Formats: sequence, C-alpha cells, structure tokens
Amino acid sequence: MVTNKITAIGLLTGLLTISLGHGIALADIPGNHPYYLHARSDLRKSESLLETSDEFNVTQETKTADRYLHNAIQDVEVASNLDGKNINNYPPIDTSLQHRDKFQAIYQLLNSANQDISREEDNNFVLSWRNKAEFDINQAKHFTAIAAARDAVDDLSGY
Repeated sequence: MVTNKITAIGLLTGLLTISLGHGIALADIPGNHPYYLHARSDLRKSESLLETSDEFNVTQETKTADRYLHNAIQDVEVASNLDGKNINNYPPIDTSLQHRDKFQAIYQLLNSANQDISREEDNNFVLSWRNKAEFDINQAKHFTAIAAARDAVDDLSGY
C-alpha cells in the first residue's frame, strides 16, 4: 500500500513536471519567433540614426534609405502582428555617434535585422511580408553604403 502511494505520487510528480516543462518550453516571450521584434528594434535604431542631419550630397541617399527602412518597419510590423507579437516596444537610440560611426552602426543594424527576419518561418501568412521587408532592408543597405561613401569623400575633401 505504501509502495502504491509512492508510485502514484511519483507518477503524478513526473506528469506535472513534464506538463510544466512543456509549457515553459512553449512560453517564448514574445512568441515563437521573437526575431521579428529584434529586427524591428534594429530597423528603428537605423531609422533614427539616418534622421540625424548630414551634408547636402549625402542627404538624397539617406532619404531614400530612410524610405526603404520605413517600408521595412511597416512590413515587419505586419508580419509581427500576424505572428502574434507585441510591437509596442521602442528601444532607446544612441545619437552621439560621429558620421562614419553612424553609417557603420546603421549598416551593422541592417545586417542584424536581415539575419533576424531570414530565419525559418512556419507561418505562411507572414512570408510575403517578411520577403518585402527583406527587399526593403537590402535597398536601405544599398543606399546607406552610397551615403557612407559620399560622406567619406566629403570628409577626405574637407567639406
């Protein structure tokens, strides 16, 4: 009789542990694929850095990159909502960067965002939005690189 109670208690404890462990493993805050939120955070930081003033000949490319960034953020937000994420999170921005450091930081953030959204996705409703965001991020990287090159030429020329 004592053995039956011990076995029953052991079985109950085991089942409880397994069910709690499974629930904890599934309790991924903020969802099964938090990379959209990571990407969105990187994109928001990039967008804020691009909005700081710059030389006239660099401004056109930064505006174009900013437009693509804005589109990518919107696409990632739609994908995040479809994937059940809470998008009400706005990270602080480091605005103390110099021009060269600014463009390097933006490019690194865009690479990080691209890696985050390129992960495997099992929600087919999200794929088109993710692909649009990936395109926009790549375009923003392209125009950021052009702006950085023009800024470097200005710095070398003494403008």
